[in-house]
Amino acid sequence: MRSKNKGNNVLTQFKQILIVILFICTNFTVIAQEDKQEEIKTTVKHKKVAIPLPVSIELQHKEDLTHYLPTNNVASILAGPDDYLTLIDENTSVNNKGVAILLPDWQQGAVNPKAINFLRTALPKQGWTTISIQPPNKPSNFPSKALKVDEQKQANKIIIDDYKKKLSALINAVLTKSQEYPGIVIIIAQGNHGAMLVDIFDQQSTNQNGTTPTALILLSSYLLNSNELINETNTVFAKKLAYSEYPILDLYLKYDNPIVLDKTAQRLAIANQELKAYYRQRQINNNATGYYPEQELLIQINSWLRSIGW
Repeated sequence: MRSKNKGNNVLTQFKQILIVILFICTNFTVIAQEDKQEEIKTTVKHKKVAIPLPVSIELQHKEDLTHYLPTNNVASILAGPDDYLTLIDENTSVNNKGVAILLPDWQQGAVNPKAINFLRTALPKQGWTTISIQPPNKPSNFPSKALKVDEQKQANKIIIDDYKKKLSALINAVLTKSQEYPGIVIIIAQGNHGAMLVDIFDQQSTNQNGTTPTALILLSSYLLNSNELINETNTVFAKKLAYSEYPILDLYLKYDNPIVLDKTAQRLAIANQELKAYYRQRQINNNATGYYPEQELLIQINSWLRSIGW
């Protein structure tokens, strides 16, 4: 009996020892897992994840042009240290009129559907060789967000002067390229770029350098600036337009950019006051804001060109 009890006691003690060992092993496993999780968290916390920067709009447009359009239409052009893409669609008519340079607004592609792409494909059928430009991006820090108006004005001037140097080099390079084709040269420019070209040609005329086109057609042109400076900036644009010596067709839409709609009357008034020759301003009815009705746009351009002898 005693031996039986003794055996039971030994078995009980053995079970207790096993339970203690299992408990200790379990604790070690839990602690090891916690240490491993903490190590993973620390590694993730200190590891820098490389997030690629977004591709610029200008680069996206360039890649689209080279990917989707025939290579014989896409031509690279060097303007100073910068390289730009142009689309050249040669005249397909018996009657060769000349070259139409198409310049979309900043942040827009050379085949944007608001007007440029239609003109790029329609004008060659009417005797024009078109050169569509993929323009540089709008400066990322423009307009200035400085607190004081004087600081905004100074910062904006520095930014835009630098931008206009690039745009001037680009447009003069394209004007030089246009001399490879017979006929006159006209420029059709949208938005801010149209207004900037008026300023660029004014400076070139003053300095007696550079080339001006035979005629300039503006599509919804205005100059963006800080809110406090918009009136002043666009008044200067209106005066330079009125003082220019080349013919200008000034088109805008019924449903257009609010700044465009606010400043068209001023341009017309100053142009009439200065007796600006070969200046015509027309409003075109549209349904979608910023989009030019294709056939009406073509009619306005052709009728104006005929009125001045082309």
